[in-house]
Amino acid sequence: MTTQWSTVAKPQFGPWLIQQVESRQYEGLYMMSPDTFRIPWKHNARRNLEDEDVKIFKEWAIVSGKIKENPANKAKWKTNFRCALEGQKMFKKIADNSKDQDKPHKVYCIISPQGTQNAEPIQNPIFIPQIYADQTSQNMEQDLYNPMETMCINQQDPVPQILDTLPSPQNGYPVSGAQFLQNNTPLPVQPPYTTAYQHNLPSFCNLEITINYRKTEVSKTVLDSHLVQFHYQCNPSEVRGHPIPFPSIEKLIDHKQIYYTQRLLDSIQRGLLLEVNQYGIYGFRQDMCNVFVCTSDPSEIQNPEPQKLRQNIREQLFSFEKYISDLREFKGNRRGSPDYTIYLCFGEKLPDGKPLQKKLIVVKVVPLICRELHARAQLDGASSLQNDNVSLQISHNSLYELINSLGPPSMDI
Repeated sequence: MTTQWSTVAKPQFGPWLIQQVESRQYEGLYMMSPDTFRIPWKHNARRNLEDEDVKIFKEWAIVSGKIKENPANKAKWKTNFRCALEGQKMFKKIADNSKDQDKPHKVYCIISPQGTQNAEPIQNPIFIPQIYADQTSQNMEQDLYNPMETMCINQQDPVPQILDTLPSPQNGYPVSGAQFLQNNTPLPVQPPYTTAYQHNLPSFCNLEITINYRKTEVSKTVLDSHLVQFHYQCNPSEVRGHPIPFPSIEKLIDHKQIYYTQRLLDSIQRGLLLEVNQYGIYGFRQDMCNVFVCTSDPSEIQNPEPQKLRQNIREQLFSFEKYISDLREFKGNRRGSPDYTIYLCFGEKLPDGKPLQKKLIVVKVVPLICRELHARAQLDGASSLQNDNVSLQISHNSLYELINSLGPPSMDI
């Protein structure tokens, strides 16, 4: 980095910028993957604007010779930098988060190392950050570094034609339900909450959500919502459901874990939408940060094959119909205990034969009605589902039918 105003020849902006990004000498300026990087972009009118926020803009003013014309004009430094950035063919802007309240920034993709016209983006999703030189044990270093070798936080999938409308908080459902739901599946007009509550059953939207950063549980909550959004750097106007922001890294102790977890969190913006209806639980990945899903204990899976959620595609994560079918088989002693926990791993493959405790960010989602029905099935050796005066004979094909079949509870008058 230049330390004084010199008269050396003006460098080419593209290679110069890449050199600065890779130097890690600027706060908020770094590679997010081999072909994408972020630039801090705080507005000059912000009261909390500091010298570090404009450091990269000033550096370009120095090496380009513009600093002599505007020795103290931060706005001019930024304008000159933006003009140089937009005037070359080496980079393409893929995200503008400059209005973010906490961490305003922009994300750019390297479309050609030499600035060649019509070049395709580099298609290498492997992200290998530098190892911090600290006093952490060698075993911890290996544990943290190995998963990062295959971390995919900015792999771009072929983006299909985006749905006309994304979910809206209105009534907890998408504004255009038929467009958001595949196969034109109708939305329930009246969720069977009343019947479920009368029989001491959770609603099918009652979820227990736990977030772990490796072995550390950083968040646990129980909520009742048809739509949940996991996010980190999301503009409040883009939240489409009950917000679950990823917690900060303040509970973490190990320096390497802090570093890598923060790098991964910085790649998450709008994150993942989780939708619940009477048919099942669905995921909608909105960012380039890859999300992998598993619906059984990853450590018990033989020959694991990672399942990645596609970007801008609504995919079923859990089927209530299949769960009821499996529970019926379990009740008849014809199969083992059915799984009902959803594991969402951000940025790392899952399942891949490695324990969950070594994954940087894992979200665990438990539909509480499935847990309750499973507990009742285990009573008397899974031979019945008797509970007081309620008999839940599993002869139905869906959770919706099962709950509605209960009818009004019997009352002692």
